Amino acid sequence: MSEENLNYFEIQKYDTDIMSFQKEISSIDEKLKDQMGLDGLKEKLTMIQNKIEEQEKIQRKILSSIKENEDSINNINTTIYSGKIRNNKELDALKIEIKTKSEFISNIDPKKELVANNIIKLESIKENAELKILDTEDKWILEEKKLFEKKKNISEKITILSNQRENISDLLDKRILTLYENFLLKSGNLGIGKLENNKSTCCKIELPNAFIEKVKSSVIPIICNCGKSLVSE
Repeated sequence: MSEENLNYFEIQKYDTDIMSFQKEISSIDEKLKDQMGLDGLKEKLTMIQNKIEEQEKIQRKILSSIKENEDSINNINTTIYSGKIRNNKELDALKIEIKTKSEFISNIDPKKELVANNIIKLESIKENAELKILDTEDKWILEEKKLFEKKKNISEKITILSNQRENISDLLDKRILTLYENFLLKSGNLGIGKLENNKSTCCKIELPNAFIEKVKSSVIPIICNCGKSLVSE
């Protein structure tokens, strides 16, 4: 294989390594963005707080209704024992009203306990969520530092590889190099292939004899009949 063709494969090795490192950086960026799920944990904490506030609102409404009915019952009893009742019909009506309000209090009282228990449970869940956030934030400080350091090291490797690649690419035919780079960009993993068993390692297509001879006799890569890959013997 000619030196120029070898250089193309050397370029491809650099590109493969660079793309691999770039994927690593993308993965690191995703982790930096995710921050060990801190945003999700904080969103969950907000949801818990909203539920607590909803239950507290229900609790206030229940307590207010109970107090309102208890005050009404006390006022009715005061009226009954004040001697101002003029007849039994009026007295019976007041007793019925007391019974209705007492039944309302009896019916709503279990709901008061249920809501109170819900708030206690939610407060416990909230406390655990807050502790988890604090613990995750402490871990994230160390993890973030490691990720930034790792990203820096990988970026430095990419810079070194890119410089080495540039030194070789300066020696190559720019037209063919551009074709190689375009196909590499499309395929994401291969821009040049070898002629093996009368086939291109890029497209796996069996090539005509005349084209095979053309490839073998060329000192530079030839565009494959598939129109995509660059083929070198």
